[in-house]
Amino acid sequence: MYRNIKKIRESPVLSGVVIIILGLTILYIYTSTRSYKTIEDFNNNNDNNNSNDLTMERPFLHIYDNYGKKTNIVFITHPFSRKELFEKYQEAVNKGYYFLGISSYIDFPGLISPDGKRRISNPYDAMYDTEHIAWDYNYFELVKGWCHCFRNPDLYIPSEVPKLLLSESDFISVENLEPGKDDKDNKITKDYDFIYICLKDNDKCEDGWQSHNRNWELAQYCLDIMCNKFHLQGLLVGRVNCKLPSGCHNLMKKTDFMEYGKFINQFHRARFIFFPNQYDASPRILAEALARGLPALVNYNILGGWKYINQDTGEFFHNINDFETQFKKLLKNFNNYKPKEHFLSNYGKQYQGKELLEFVKSTIPLDKLNFDTKSIEYLYPGV
Repeated sequence: MYRNIKKIRESPVLSGVVIIILGLTILYIYTSTRSYKTIEDFNNNNDNNNSNDLTMERPFLHIYDNYGKKTNIVFITHPFSRKELFEKYQEAVNKGYYFLGISSYIDFPGLISPDGKRRISNPYDAMYDTEHIAWDYNYFELVKGWCHCFRNPDLYIPSEVPKLLLSESDFISVENLEPGKDDKDNKITKDYDFIYICLKDNDKCEDGWQSHNRNWELAQYCLDIMCNKFHLQGLLVGRVNCKLPSGCHNLMKKTDFMEYGKFINQFHRARFIFFPNQYDASPRILAEALARGLPALVNYNILGGWKYINQDTGEFFHNINDFETQFKKLLKNFNNYKPKEHFLSNYGKQYQGKELLEFVKSTIPLDKLNFDTKSIEYLYPGV
C-alpha cells in the first residue's frame, strides 16, 4: 500500500486524478446535504414544494408571476359541478396550493337568498337548481379571498370575506391589436356600423343559456331601432338561425361562430360594439373590442365590465325606454371617445396584476407562498 501511495506522489498525472476525485466526492456530499436541508426547510416552512407539480383545468385557473412562473395560488372560477372537482381541490391543498375565488361564471358565487341557499341566475343552467351538488360546498371556506365584478359585492359575498374588484377580462392579451387581413388577403375595412355577439343555443332559435346571458330578447327591440330609425348596418355573430326584426334583413349580416383569430378581426370591421348582455361577469368580448378602438353601447345592468365604460369609452342604457336617447348620445359624441387609449392605460397585467399581487400578500401568509413577493412586479391568471 505504501508503494502505491509513493507511486501516486511521484506521478503528477495520478496525483491530479486523485485530487479531482476527492474534490468531486466532497462536492457531491456537500451539495446533497445542502439540497436535503433546503427541501426539508421548504417542507417545514412553506408546505408548497410541489406547487409546480399539479396542472389544474377549469374551474381552476393557475396564477403566474411576471416571469411566467406558475405560483401556488389558484382561482376557483366556477362552482364544483362534479364531486371529483372538490377532490382535485383537496389534492392541491395537500400539495401546498392556496385558493382565491373569482366571479367569472354568470353571478358565481350566486345570490344569497333569504333561506341561505344559492343558485346561478340563469334558468337554463343546471346550477340554477339550489339542490344541485355544486351548492353542497361553502366556497368561502375554501378560499382566502374573492375577486369579484359586482357593483354591490355584499349581495353575493359575505362582508367578512376579503374582496377585490378584478376580473379575468382585465387581463386580455394586448398583442396583435391592429387589423389583420380577410380571407382574400385584403386589408380589413369598416364594413359595419356595429357588431353584436350572441351565440346560438340550438337550431330552432329557442331561448337558452346564451340568449339569456346575452339578452337576445332586449337586443331585438334595440336592433329594430338601429335599423329602422337610423338605418345602420350591423354584424350579428352567432344566431344565424334566428329571424331579425323586420327591416333589418337588408342592413345586417349574420355569421356563425368562428375560430378566434378570424372572430377578433370582425371588431376591425365595425365602428362600435352593441352590448345588451346582463348576466356576463367577465365580458372578455367587451374588453377585446375596447382594446381595438371600438366605443361601446352597454347595458347598465350588466354584472361585470361596467367599470370599463365612462366618457372615454362609450355609453350606458338601462332598458328599451332610454335606449334611443343613449344611442343618440353615442352617435353625437362618437369622435370624442378614446376606448383603446383608455383601456390600455388602465387595464392589463401591469395594472391589475399589481393589484392582484397586493391582494395575495394581504390574504395569504408570505411564508406559504412559493415566490418572493419582493422580487416580482405582478401576478396574472393564465387566461
